[in-house]
Amino acid sequence: MSIPVTVVAGFLGAGKTTLLRRLVQQCAGQRLALIVNDFGELNVDAEMIAEQSDAVYAQQNGCLCCTMQDDLLAQLGRLAAMQPPVERIVIECSGVADPQPIIQALGYPQLRRHMHLDALITLVDAARSQPLEGEYAQLERRQAAAADLLLLNKADIATPEQLQALRQRFGEPRRMLQTVQAEIPDELLYGERPERAQRLAPLGVDHSRLFDSWTWRHAGQLDPRRLRAWLDQLPEGLFRLKGRVQVSGREQPLWLQYVGGRSQFLAAQAQEGDNCLVFIASAAAGLRERLEASLEQCLAA
Repeated sequence: MSIPVTVVAGFLGAGKTTLLRRLVQQCAGQRLALIVNDFGELNVDAEMIAEQSDAVYAQQNGCLCCTMQDDLLAQLGRLAAMQPPVERIVIECSGVADPQPIIQALGYPQLRRHMHLDALITLVDAARSQPLEGEYAQLERRQAAAADLLLLNKADIATPEQLQALRQRFGEPRRMLQTVQAEIPDELLYGERPERAQRLAPLGVDHSRLFDSWTWRHAGQLDPRRLRAWLDQLPEGLFRLKGRVQVSGREQPLWLQYVGGRSQFLAAQAQEGDNCLVFIASAAAGLRERLEASLEQCLAA
């Protein structure tokens, strides 16, 4: 039996992890393996999804499309040999990944005997306050061009003008869908599709030149009011912020997700743990020292 593989791609903060959490819920009882890649040192996405599924394989501190491709091949080889066999594999690319090398890897002789690409789903943040520019926009276009199904996510908080601009930019409405919280019908998540997106030659992405990623850890508690005020003033050069925070007045930690001026807090299952936040910013913006210094001002007395 050839194992179907679903690849989930999209720029930082588009909603990939939300889609994977839904997918895990919909696949209850199925032998599903998830490979979750995070560009940062801490794999926040894998930790969040692992609260719902035991079959999560984390690939972090690098990108599957380049520096970690050998790790991906090895992991897929192990999954192909598992007994009882895996029924489906889902790969979540990091937000800075060009998915084309991952698609090519699935065609390598040592893998194609055991598995095949079922679908590549790309999510786009339809409500982003400022459009991406330059090489960041080029990367997002390649992620969209590779998609068998393109999701214009967060459509409920996007303006009609934003949605129309994205439809004009990406075209091909036959494979484009507006979504809220990455919710799509089961029949679009699974099953072979006769129409495949055009596959492009991989584009070498110099992540170190475009992106600066770092992790902030602290054992103290954060003041919730100061933290919210800090989140409201974050600069545009910060693409993504995610991780676990301890706020005063609460025993349990919270998951914090921030993208495009919008922040969200979710209850974490862990009973305790230090603050641990992953930042992904424009390398040219030079934000690291400024953001860490201002965040430390949010620590509770």
